[in-house]
Amino acid sequence: MDASGPSEPLKTAGLQLNRPASFLHAEAVVIRNNALVGWEEFLWHVDHRLGMYVGRPRYERAFSALTGFDLARGRGELAAFQGWMSSRHRGSSLAFWSLVLAETFGEGATEDSLTSDDDHTRAISSLCRLLREFLGQRVSIADQR
Repeated sequence: MDASGPSEPLKTAGLQLNRPASFLHAEAVVIRNNALVGWEEFLWHVDHRLGMYVGRPRYERAFSALTGFDLARGRGELAAFQGWMSSRHRGSSLAFWSLVLAETFGEGATEDSLTSDDDHTRAISSLCRLLREFLGQRVSIADQR
């Protein structure tokens, strides 16, 4: 065994991969047809098919799924998103999921104020839209370097 971890075949969701376990932890979260799923595809699923994965689509389930995806990738994109959202709201110290609600429904909006399925759908779509906007800006900045 080397420093990158065991290299024996790893079976995930019916697929067998011959990659070190550390590769899967650092790079992959969801494997489909032996391909990695990135933020764009994951956000599409959260925005359009969240209920298929977590039952009734709820805002807290959406940001929990995004947090899990970010942690599994190990790159800290949501930490940077937190800073970006904070700067959009005059340096607010509220968590990004609260700032998304404030941006979507107005100051003072909380999860408790999401009373209908439509409210949750709107909040989830707004969260995904803002995260896409943030990730798009990061790509643009990286391309300029």
